[in-house]
Amino acid sequence: MTHALHDSLMDDASETSAFGHAADAPGLAPPPLPPAPLPPPLPRAPAQNVFVRHWRGELSLARSYWVNHLVLGICVGVSLAALAAAINHRAAEQPVRWLISLGLTWGGIILFSLWAMVGVWRAATAYRRSGKRFWGAAAKVTIGLGLLNLVYSLCVVAIPQTSGVLEILAGDKRLGPHHFKVMNNGTMLDFSGGISFGTAREFETMLNAMDNVRTVRLNSIGGRIAEAQKISDLIRARRLSTYVTQQCLSACTIVFLGGRQRYLFASARLGFHQSYFRGQTAADKRLGIAREEARLEHFGLSRAFAEHANAAGPTGMWFPGQSELLSEHVVTMIIQPRPPKPVKPAPFNTASAAPVAQAR
Repeated sequence: MTHALHDSLMDDASETSAFGHAADAPGLAPPPLPPAPLPPPLPRAPAQNVFVRHWRGELSLARSYWVNHLVLGICVGVSLAALAAAINHRAAEQPVRWLISLGLTWGGIILFSLWAMVGVWRAATAYRRSGKRFWGAAAKVTIGLGLLNLVYSLCVVAIPQTSGVLEILAGDKRLGPHHFKVMNNGTMLDFSGGISFGTAREFETMLNAMDNVRTVRLNSIGGRIAEAQKISDLIRARRLSTYVTQQCLSACTIVFLGGRQRYLFASARLGFHQSYFRGQTAADKRLGIAREEARLEHFGLSRAFAEHANAAGPTGMWFPGQSELLSEHVVTMIIQPRPPKPVKPAPFNTASAAPVAQAR
């Protein structure tokens, strides 16, 4: 009986084992689960624009130097020059506008130059790593010289020009104060001192308040050319005469030439020289000389006189003689000083005379 029970248990175990193996058979396996959905593909990174690639030095050296640095640099230079010309129209009469123009122009130059130079330098470095050393070194030398030129231009041109405009906005204290005086019962307006920004507006106010003024007397070391030209135009429009008793130098001569009749005291002087502004380049100097020569010719002076007047440097002065001033019609009359009136002797009073003893 024990053996039978043992055999029975063994049979049950065998059946269980057989059932278990039968459950693992392929024909009886559960259906496979569906595959998990894949995530959407990542968006493709946008291609970097040419400005970023140039900055990183990823473009070829030839393209970085000849196209981006040279050709594009010329285009940017022309555009900035056109912008400055548009803003600088009558800029000498509007210093704030002039200052904005300088800021935009030099800001554009600095930003473009740094972008172009850094890109070419990095492209040249990559070019040299490829084993081609000559053109990479040549490009770096050129960029180094360009950087030195940029620094030089900032120190010699940009900063002095900006300080010059700021000086105008601050009131032109270097030129000194100026004064107006009404003389000869309102028929003469006397002006003395520097011609600074805003002087023309004051001058016009004074003329508008004087109905009987006929002559403007000048004693000035000069100043701003644009202001002097506006005063000269006011004098010419009112057909006033000008008169110099001491000196009229530089831009003051423009005011003097606006007079219908131009009188010069015998001991007075007229002084001419080149115009000047801080940060003036060689091209600016040539343009300024040509402009002032044309201005003098517009007043009726000869070409030779206009050239001589602009031959003296900004720190020098040319004082034409009286005969030349008369022959060139710069001056219409030389005023000679009046001779002193003779002193009449006091009358002899016989009543008060002491008696004279007579000899006997």
